[in-house]
Amino acid sequence: MRVLMLCTWLILVSALAAQTADTPAFEVVSVKRNVSGDQASSSIVQPGGRYSATNMTLRMLVKTAYGVHDDQIAGEPGWANEVRYDVVGKASTDRPTNVFRDEARLMLREALANRFGLQTHRERREIPVYVLLLASRDGSFGPRLRRSSNECGGPPKLFPRGPDVPEPIAADGPCHSGFARGGHMAARAMDVSVLVTRLGTFTDRVLVDRTGLAGEFDWDLQWTPDVLAADATNSATAVSLVTALREQLGLRIEPRRESAEVLVIDRASQPVPD
Repeated sequence: MRVLMLCTWLILVSALAAQTADTPAFEVVSVKRNVSGDQASSSIVQPGGRYSATNMTLRMLVKTAYGVHDDQIAGEPGWANEVRYDVVGKASTDRPTNVFRDEARLMLREALANRFGLQTHRERREIPVYVLLLASRDGSFGPRLRRSSNECGGPPKLFPRGPDVPEPIAADGPCHSGFARGGHMAARAMDVSVLVTRLGTFTDRVLVDRTGLAGEFDWDLQWTPDVLAADATNSATAVSLVTALREQLGLRIEPRRESAEVLVIDRASQPVPD
């Protein structure tokens, strides 16, 4: 995605009264209308405690701040899907990027409340979801999913490699560690709930665990980024997330309608731009 450069912008100092130890907030926030007509948008955490959202609607900002999918947002006004904004926030102190990434979501929530007057509540509704299931009737796993040996003091036992794995197997870190990025996620001695949570960031619906798996597992999953289903690309070399789950982990995704938590927007107003 192309990042748009902000030519000029003014800084608005957030009200210090809104900042508490439990509710982190940006020290300064800028909000400007984006009238470029471009469809590309971005949400980036940058070094130095800086967050930048470019050409995003309120719905997009809410998805980023609350970590929800489109089907989990209800009650928004019509303009929330049409008017686009550039939002820049700066934390009061420099933070490591990996730490600031999680804090920035909470800070963005505070900014949306202050600048957009956003008020929400949560409730459960029946919505489209994906459920994660074992692919095999006999309960067997794929070649890159296994129960952890819990031998954390020794070197890990690496997964076998195959022609469909473009990168070296990476589930070789210390116990209770892992990573997830577009196209590759791995872990050692982690609960399946972690796998489901991380997978859910790459799907377009809520992902619900129906595997019935308990205990700690090792996994190493690799796929072609931005390809969810097998029919989503014409590339003969692309490996979809759905295919990778089935062939590498022995898991499958099935669309259903189930009760899930929804974020209901009670109030929102268009902000006065800087």
